[in-house]
Amino acid sequence: MSLLKNFAEKNNGTYTEESIKEAFSPIGKLIYQPKSAYFMIGESKISVNLNEVGGAIPTAEPFRITLHLQNKNKNTLEIYPVSFWEIIFQNVFPSNQILIKGSYIFKGNKKLIDKLSTAGSIVSELKKQRVYIRIPKENTSKIILTPARGIETETEFEYFIAILKALEEKINSHND
Repeated sequence: MSLLKNFAEKNNGTYTEESIKEAFSPIGKLIYQPKSAYFMIGESKISVNLNEVGGAIPTAEPFRITLHLQNKNKNTLEIYPVSFWEIIFQNVFPSNQILIKGSYIFKGNKKLIDKLSTAGSIVSELKKQRVYIRIPKENTSKIILTPARGIETETEFEYFIAILKALEEKINSHND
């Protein structure tokens, strides 16, 4: 049984998995199977999507863990690992909309970024893993977390949800 299916069942959620689709290309056979799960953690709705790819394509679509906020907020946010070139670019062309904290870049609403960067627990949790987090402009009622290398254990999955819940708390308190 898959990690995603186990977690959905444990949290009284739903799990769906489409049938395996196969395609043939000049580089070989492609196998594709979308999977998703929905469940509640406290008062928060969480959805997880995974488009599993195999065969001739050696990489897979990453997990996307989405926390659905109760209401739309006025904030956009991007948090992602900093690269060497981004550090140089920020030193040459500083921006007040971007903050480098530890090994992550924070972009978006300045007041929210200041609040998040002073929340030591969130920054310290981010240091343990490479993740990409965003609140998209098109739908500000979602916080999307994408781990760089997938999810291997239930403990790791719970860790990612804890990061989303901490962000949700800060965003909700920021909107008050």
